[in-house]
Amino acid sequence: MEIINHTSHQNRHIFFVKGLVKEQALNKVHQAIAEVPTDSTRELWIDCSHVDRLHLTNSSICSFVSELLKIRKQNVKVVLCDMNATTERLFRLLRLDSLFDKASSEDRAALQVTSKSIAA
Repeated sequence: MEIINHTSHQNRHIFFVKGLVKEQALNKVHQAIAEVPTDSTRELWIDCSHVDRLHLTNSSICSFVSELLKIRKQNVKVVLCDMNATTERLFRLLRLDSLFDKASSEDRAALQVTSKSIAA
């Protein structure tokens, strides 16, 4: 999991993250977000196509969600992209689907970002 793109437009900073979820990568994401001024709109767009492959234990998904909630607490909009049916069902069963915004794919997310930036 790594930040593949960081775009900033006026007071809006958007981080696109892709890859396998690993704790070290989440620490880098936290650090990158912390460096953005708090008066800016901050968004984290995560490619979730690998979330179903979280390793080690079942608590890994809990750790992942816990980190997302910590990020969200810092006034960061979290958008989950490209969730497969299993991951989406898990989020729905755990009633986590209403906590985060979703986009069907990273391309759609990029289009949403572009159209919002143009409108701003």
